[in-house]
Amino acid sequence: MSTSKPATRSSQTTTPPKRAASRTAEVSGADADVNRYLAAYIMGVANRLANGASNHYRKNFNMGMSEWRVMMALGTNSELIVREVAEKADIDYAAASKSLRLLQERGLIDIEQTNRRGRAAIAHMTPEGTALYRKLRDSARKRQQRLVAAFNEEEITQLWSLLRRIEAQVPHMNAD
Repeated sequence: MSTSKPATRSSQTTTPPKRAASRTAEVSGADADVNRYLAAYIMGVANRLANGASNHYRKNFNMGMSEWRVMMALGTNSELIVREVAEKADIDYAAASKSLRLLQERGLIDIEQTNRRGRAAIAHMTPEGTALYRKLRDSARKRQQRLVAAFNEEEITQLWSLLRRIEAQVPHMNAD
């Protein structure tokens, strides 16, 4: 258990400080009262993972998570229209458009207006973008290896299966 003090309410009203992924609360996530609900627990874990990833990619690649997701989506495809980027990156259309503009300004992607696929803008990686994508992919693989280091292959397969089943239940849970 950590001896660090929790943040005060007043510090949360201004720009929050960067939070290290390894920082722990006074009460472990599993013991926090709110986390007796599975969805709340998953969101808490996801928030801690997202904070750590955000800090990592911002520090090491000067890139936010939306840009990272776009780079990962484009890196596995030769070209995508904005709607496809949003779908494959699992972000909304506005976030995809903004991220594409930022990545274009950095010279990592090119965006071509075309009539070839309707009146769509098609994004594709530049050589610099492809090189950075490979570094991002390698970094993500190393981070994932650390995350699952305590599991054997069978447990990792089972974890993926359970997470997919939970994901399939989301529409049912959110139906009301």
